[in-house]
Amino acid sequence: MSRIFEITEKIRDYAPKADIDLVNRAYVFAAQAHAEQRRSSGELYITHPLSVASILADLRLDTTTIATGLLHDTVEDTHVSMDDIETRFGSEIAYLVNGVTKIGQFHFESSDHKKAENFRKMIIATAQDLRVLLVKLADRMHNMRTLNFVSTEKAKRVSQETMELYIPLAHRLGIHWIKQEMEDIAFSHIEPESYQHIVDLLKGKLEFFQETQVKLEHILQEAMARQGFQTKVQGRMKHLYSLYQKMQHKQVSFDEIYDIVAFRLIVDDSSTCYQALGVIHSLYRPVPGRFKDYIALPKPNGYQSLHTSIMGPENHRIEVQIRSQAMHQHAEDGIAAHWIYKGKQSSPQEQERLLWIKQLTELLQESENPTEFMESVRLDLFIQEVYVFSRDGDIYALPRGARPLDFAYAVHTDLGHHCIGARINGIMGDLQTKLRNGDQIEVLTSPDQEPSRNWLRYVKTPKARQAIRHYYRRQDSYISRRMGQKIIQEVLGTPPTPKLIETLHCNSLEDLEIKLGQGDLNVDSLLEQAEHTLRLPLHSLQHIQYGADCCHPIPGDAVLARMVKKRGMELHYRDCPYVLNNHEQAWLEADWHAKPKQLYPTAIEVHTEDLRGMLSHVTGLIAKLEANINDLNLEQRAGEMTHIHILILVSDRIHLAKILRGIRLIDGVIKVKRKNHRELTPHRSTGIGDAVKGMIAKGRRSLLQSTKKIRGKSS
Repeated sequence: MSRIFEITEKIRDYAPKADIDLVNRAYVFAAQAHAEQRRSSGELYITHPLSVASILADLRLDTTTIATGLLHDTVEDTHVSMDDIETRFGSEIAYLVNGVTKIGQFHFESSDHKKAENFRKMIIATAQDLRVLLVKLADRMHNMRTLNFVSTEKAKRVSQETMELYIPLAHRLGIHWIKQEMEDIAFSHIEPESYQHIVDLLKGKLEFFQETQVKLEHILQEAMARQGFQTKVQGRMKHLYSLYQKMQHKQVSFDEIYDIVAFRLIVDDSSTCYQALGVIHSLYRPVPGRFKDYIALPKPNGYQSLHTSIMGPENHRIEVQIRSQAMHQHAEDGIAAHWIYKGKQSSPQEQERLLWIKQLTELLQESENPTEFMESVRLDLFIQEVYVFSRDGDIYALPRGARPLDFAYAVHTDLGHHCIGARINGIMGDLQTKLRNGDQIEVLTSPDQEPSRNWLRYVKTPKARQAIRHYYRRQDSYISRRMGQKIIQEVLGTPPTPKLIETLHCNSLEDLEIKLGQGDLNVDSLLEQAEHTLRLPLHSLQHIQYGADCCHPIPGDAVLARMVKKRGMELHYRDCPYVLNNHEQAWLEADWHAKPKQLYPTAIEVHTEDLRGMLSHVTGLIAKLEANINDLNLEQRAGEMTHIHILILVSDRIHLAKILRGIRLIDGVIKVKRKNHRELTPHRSTGIGDAVKGMIAKGRRSLLQSTKKIRGKSS
């Protein structure tokens, strides 16, 4: 357990003039607030804030951040209010504590919703002050270290969340040691058997690895000294989770992994890094294709080093990293290493490395669905590995598997929206071409181009995915409102009153129009509430036409609907000739539900042999299956064939299917089919006027899209 004096001594080591009194006051306040509390381990609760503060001191952060670490749970878990924090410690610390504090006063639809909103709150606060996220990572780091004191189920759940969110965050911030430690702990709880298997395998070769490490450290140190370089050589074994990942991704056994031992050479500056690389390659043969220059092309989190793999003693493959002292400090502590203690602003380069936080805030502002937001966050936090160039030479880091569209949206949203193609290294490429390291991309655009929903199937970046979704969300909202306005006009014929809008649980007339157009509010509800609120006679709005002179749709069919003034709603089968010939009208898709005990007209045609009693068998079967015959015609054909045209009343498509199957089993029946077009014109109208109560019209696609689709079919 960390003690307060140990923490203050750490601070004095890297900041002799630090405000130690602030840290001590925060400790006393937190100790009093948590005095009656204990953790799952049985320890006093104050051990947790002390451990968080110690981790923050290891990152060499300022006393304001360390005081926040001591106070971070006081508002959430004790009687302390945010006003108390601000009064005693000032607005800066109050802001940081509030940013870390979970949202506990609101009702959420689900635990995932609550998790998303808590994460959303933290990212918003982090966009204003990065220290919020640093405190949260330190908090999660200590909670991971004490997972053995909670239930197995909770430990696995927390570990999974850590893998999905907090480890990628630590990686993006470049805090390598926190990332690795959390990975190994999470691995031990998520895959305990695999974890123990790796541990057992390492035990068997531990002595050999240690001997190799000591021997090679000495060889490399002497070789660098002979060239006059001041070098610090560090040998280390790869952490357990990275070994497990390599075995999984490359489908190899533990014995086939040759770079379990890795070495780090820390030199004075970047030019010496390249000289050191020459020394290493003169000693041992480099492995082809295993050299990476992260000094010339830093990773998105600012990480810089030269990476090479060599064939070391006894032909064991060994990984070597070469970096300057400044690069090493950043590699270990990431952005925290650049946090200027005296409060100076970060450099433009450091601000550019934190653009991903700004992008996350943009995602959360555009995401209405918590699940969609968390999906985007998880995708955005994964390691970016493909580096491509614009025509002007600007470099962009994209996820592996990214396409030209991802690049276009990374440059600018409008560029993505109007993208029609791309030149990759000067050659025309398909929008679905996967980009590779070093590709130079030139985006081709057209002002007439619009995003396609199909793009969502292959874009990789959350920014591209979110931009496309947002585009269609805005379009759908506009078109849905137009559709809703037409429904109100045709169904009610009068503007809805504020009371009707309130009764329908809508916030405004616009909200009512959009909900009607989207299908979130069905026509039945509008009619019922209109009768009750506006005192409109419901029977005057109930006349509904079922394609009476042409297609005879029934519930379950793919139907389109249109509002007919003073007549109500008219339904037609999607491929009805009437629809195709009147595509300019405002059609919307309808989800038609059958009303209990209601029968609907449709037409069938039965081809039979000309046998005695055949008509009786067919009509008897229809009656047996509880359907009514509304009209019937016989047509004698050459070759002793009879065609029977029947207009029957059925409850839905399932009922109709039973009838068709039954007729097919009658001896002498050659063929039976449904007729949905002008091939049959009934002698009289079906006259059904009360079926509106059993139908729900839903605008599943926009009015414009439906119209475009109909036009395509009629052309």
